[in-house]
Amino acid sequence: MSLLIMLKLSIIYKPKALSFICKCVGGTDISKKVMCYIKGNLMDSSTDLINLEAKDIPCECEVIMYSRFSINEESIINVDEALLKSVTDLNKPVILTVSREELYLDWIKILKPDGNAKDAKVLCDFALKHNVQGYILNSITPQCVFRSFNENVGKYIIPYIKQLKQCGPDLIIGVTVEAIPSSIKNPCMYNFEELNDLVNFYEVQTFKLNECVPNLYNGRTPITKSEHGANYLYGMEEVASYLKESKICLTKLSYNIEMYPVYNDQTTYTSYKKVCKGEFDCSTYCVQTTKNFYDKGKFVHDENSGIIVMILDLDDIGNDCQCTSAFIGFKNIIAGFVGGSHIPCTKFDIQSIEYPIK
Repeated sequence: MSLLIMLKLSIIYKPKALSFICKCVGGTDISKKVMCYIKGNLMDSSTDLINLEAKDIPCECEVIMYSRFSINEESIINVDEALLKSVTDLNKPVILTVSREELYLDWIKILKPDGNAKDAKVLCDFALKHNVQGYILNSITPQCVFRSFNENVGKYIIPYIKQLKQCGPDLIIGVTVEAIPSSIKNPCMYNFEELNDLVNFYEVQTFKLNECVPNLYNGRTPITKSEHGANYLYGMEEVASYLKESKICLTKLSYNIEMYPVYNDQTTYTSYKKVCKGEFDCSTYCVQTTKNFYDKGKFVHDENSGIIVMILDLDDIGNDCQCTSAFIGFKNIIAGFVGGSHIPCTKFDIQSIEYPIK
């Protein structure tokens, strides 16, 4: 059996006129940039996957979000500097994901009432040295692995961000927002009133809102609401309604879109290269279609928000599906987002079951 892996990536995008004959534009407002999460070096984990080379990143990506980066509780950075340099050499803004090695548990350990000046300085110095324009802070609320909630993280992340901002006024700061209602509504987890003035954007994490249940839906995050009960699925419309009831700055929202095949054990992922070759079982995998992606792009456009795609490396980057181009999942998300036309592809659109919810 082929080795499958768990990874993460995202793309952030803001509506603008954009054709697939790329017309990449400049500007300084990060909320109006196309930002693409890149993992890189996937063949190190599985020879079934393809490495996405920096030179092949679609030109729609105006800002690169590089996720092969972490920092531990001793403020020691783990990064593939050669791969990072290949990205910064593109001469596009690069943002790094601040993934703590122990996720939320590390934030509990490193944050103090005055933030953590040492940790922030390490990140600041790294950004200056490596031509990095910003950071996005992940896992600042309890994930499923950590059931306990420590209210100090929500308090102390504020001075920590202020310390990061001392790198300079142009340093870009993003914060991930866990999309479950209990997190959105809890001001001790997300002090939006203070965060709104400090962060440049929020990544609304709408991936893995539900388990993969192929007989209910061919993904884990539908758009529309469904009736509560045995077949209930938490959807993006419902997420949007909770955000609108909160104090979050709605003009700084970016929704992420999960676009890689997911096994129903909830922890195993693969790429669309496998789908294109027919090397999966749609009764055990959640596999979305080009229309699913197009519709989600349109939904985010209608919300007047930015967009995050997970994972660019796991799209059909080698065009094994023989579509009109490589990155057909990404292309359809962007098409829906900018008011373009849906681009179908027979081998990519292998999941043909009709579902009662969209």
